[in-house]
Amino acid sequence: ASHIPFPFLYQTTNKTNMQAARSRLSTKRKFVADGVFYSELNELLTRELAEDGYAGVEVRTTPHRTEIIIRATRTQNVLGEKGQRIRELTSVVQKRFD
Repeated sequence: ASHIPFPFLYQTTNKTNMQAARSRLSTKRKFVADGVFYSELNELLTRELAEDGYAGVEVRTTPHRTEIIIRATRTQNVLGEKGQRIRELTSVVQKRFD
């Protein structure tokens, strides 16, 4: 089997094409990194919140912060007494993913 190179690798002779190729690569890396983050977060929450009716997670990223929306049937159990459990989960996620 012969190796067929990607066309954009040979078109990177001037600066704008090089920047475009670099931009495509960094965009791909960002999508992969976001997917890995979501997958690991979902796995962590699935383990931690299995008995509380964990139904999924939604991640919203803004320039100032990242919001993580947890879907569960027993929300009071997720929050814990006086919000203690959700603060613990927040701390675990910040330490793991920052």
